[in-house]
Amino acid sequence: MSGSGYNMSLKNQIISVTAEKIVFPGRSLCRCSDGVALFTEGLLPGESADVLVIKDKKSFREGLLKKITRPCAQRIEPLCPSFGRCGGCTFQNADYTNQIKYKAGYISELLAFTAAPASDILQSPDVWNYRNKMEFSFFDNGGQTDLGLHCRGSFNRYVSVPPCFIADGDFVKAAAIVKNFANKKGLPAYDNKTHEGFFRHLVLRKAQNNGQFLVNIVTNAADFHKEEFNSLVEELSEFADSICWTQNARVSDAVAADSFCVLRGKESILEKLNVGGKDYFFNISAFSFFQTNSKGAQILYNEILKLLDPSKDDVLVDLYCGTGTIGISLAHKVKEVIGIEQIQQAVENAKENALLNNVSNASFFALTAEKWVLQNGGKRFDAVVADPPRSGLTSGVIKFLTGCGAKKIVYVSCNPSTLARDLALIIQDGQYKIKAVTPVDMFPQTYHIEAAVLLEKN
Repeated sequence: MSGSGYNMSLKNQIISVTAEKIVFPGRSLCRCSDGVALFTEGLLPGESADVLVIKDKKSFREGLLKKITRPCAQRIEPLCPSFGRCGGCTFQNADYTNQIKYKAGYISELLAFTAAPASDILQSPDVWNYRNKMEFSFFDNGGQTDLGLHCRGSFNRYVSVPPCFIADGDFVKAAAIVKNFANKKGLPAYDNKTHEGFFRHLVLRKAQNNGQFLVNIVTNAADFHKEEFNSLVEELSEFADSICWTQNARVSDAVAADSFCVLRGKESILEKLNVGGKDYFFNISAFSFFQTNSKGAQILYNEILKLLDPSKDDVLVDLYCGTGTIGISLAHKVKEVIGIEQIQQAVENAKENALLNNVSNASFFALTAEKWVLQNGGKRFDAVVADPPRSGLTSGVIKFLTGCGAKKIVYVSCNPSTLARDLALIIQDGQYKIKAVTPVDMFPQTYHIEAAVLLEKN
């Protein structure tokens, strides 16, 4: 190939490529004829396709899948008619066995620098209808108020639900009832651009091991009386334990509460998780964080307990503890739990959850992990569990981890790429060694994968 040809941009051209493998986050890695890597979505390994090149950089290209010219034997028909357009699922075109293979591939590739090989992925007990929380958005669909999920890569276009095959079955039923009520009332969906309209979100939560169901209707602030929801409450009451109404007048699209009222039942539901052979109960309110796959969470927490293998003399630090689920489920095995979480409401929930489970040796602090480690740098602790957000750990927290003297650290991550980055930093000065990597699939049909990593002090 001539030098001038090599430098010629392929942007806006349709080219033929073959997928080599799937890389995190769920993208198909292909090679162009000049050897440059091209990333696209929706192709399985070994498949050939025509793609439109939308980005052409020196070291890589990005393409939009136009037509699969040679499908592979692993490809299956997706269950959902919205697959490919909806931002929810990425892997419905492959069966669960192959989804696990793809995830194992990118976990082992990203963590190839560690001496500890990743163990087999612990699989989700349910591969459909497993999600215990869904947040649907109301939108205008040809003059009708509709409910849906964001289109892939878009914040102002939506795909209608039902159907949704990863959501709990009751969610789809509730969504249809609420959609029908909204149209009977003739009240419009909220518009993100004009900030007008009434119905904004429908947040649904289910305690899957305990059967309780919470419905939270989120609207714009308006002159609307709660009695006007009576017919909806009556219809939902057949299968919903808690029905709430949140008014949110903020411009931001995040689900937030300016005012909150309970239309029926309590403001939270109770979930049960069995960890180490013991049942623990957790209150889940409309806004509190809880793992989105209850049965998967049970597997993950049991794995954390197994990796940490704590002793009765241990002081355990639980960083990014949320509503205290991990720390509380380990509290009976240690001397003391110190939980750190920046969201005040989550800390209040953690304290309530400790009382609920007769845990008296856990204390929770409403601080960012960064602030807490600054205040406690130089102190010694026996064990640490860190379960940070997708962005991973900051340098201050990494410095604390390597200097706190903990015999064992378990790093729990939902983002393999930031996990790999942080692990490399933790082990670089030779104080800690990676002893075990256990991936846990909490998110079937999607590219997401959780992992629990054990580090031991040398």
